[in-house]
Amino acid sequence: MWFTMILFLSISKFVLCSDGDRSPFYNKCLKNCNNENCTKENQFKPHAAALQDIWSKISWWTCDDECRYNCMWKTVQGFEERGFNTPKFHGKWPFRKIMGVQEPASTFASFLNLAVHASMYQEIIKQFPIKTTPIVLFWHAFAIVCMNAWMWSTIFHTKDNYFTEFMDYACALSMVIMLFVAAVLRVFHKRRKLSAVALLATVVYFVEHVRYLYTGRIDYDYNMLVNICFGVAGSVIWLLWAGIQYISGRRECWRLVAFTLSSGAALTLELLDFPPLYGWDAHALWHLATVPLPVLFYRFVIDDLNYLKSNYLKSEKSSLKLA
Repeated sequence: MWFTMILFLSISKFVLCSDGDRSPFYNKCLKNCNNENCTKENQFKPHAAALQDIWSKISWWTCDDECRYNCMWKTVQGFEERGFNTPKFHGKWPFRKIMGVQEPASTFASFLNLAVHASMYQEIIKQFPIKTTPIVLFWHAFAIVCMNAWMWSTIFHTKDNYFTEFMDYACALSMVIMLFVAAVLRVFHKRRKLSAVALLATVVYFVEHVRYLYTGRIDYDYNMLVNICFGVAGSVIWLLWAGIQYISGRRECWRLVAFTLSSGAALTLELLDFPPLYGWDAHALWHLATVPLPVLFYRFVIDDLNYLKSNYLKSEKSSLKLA
């Protein structure tokens, strides 16, 4: 389920201090590196600037970032030489950057998720132009929100700083909320006033929540709770509705159920939390495992829109006969 995926994403980032960044060796190295290479404004001193590669410059690696990175790997080497396990730093495993990308595997997997959403969105555009019904318009908005979220996930894993972390959190929550809204709108689409109130209330709450997150250090516990509440509600609505529809004869609803269950199964990778193996840790593999799942969901959406379209045409024919 998407809400559980986002929940454990929050948990994985919650740890602010780890064995690596707490070690005296790391902190001494960091202090010496900053004194030797950085100005008080966190700018590179001339000799240090000449050593930075072009990709890190493009990715906006600051002098302090470079010191943290270099001291991290010196500390990892020190731990391994003494027979200790690979340590985490600020809640994350150490990764070798590639072309300025801080977490190459997670970045790649996030980009693949973005690409799949974009590809399926093209299918929706071809079959259901935006100038049709309100529910079709919503699915266009849904796909755009999801693509935006995965774009920021890609950016965040490319370079972690306060702003990219905030955007990753805010946009990840937007996916959870959109899935909840999608469930409400689809199940109660004939009750337009209820759907409109639910949509407006949810959007207002999301805006206020994002404003609160940006007022200071991210409140991880509260953000996690919000994800859980919206995620549980949305998932329960979807599963109950899909089960009823499947029993009534709509066999295409299996995709919605499979999507939900497969998302939960993919989450088990995040629970393993092992050090990177060939650059892939559990978090990166979890992102990779979610890549094919949007295909299931969007295929269901397309089938459902065709179902609604067919019912609408039947009702129109019936009205004409009665007239």
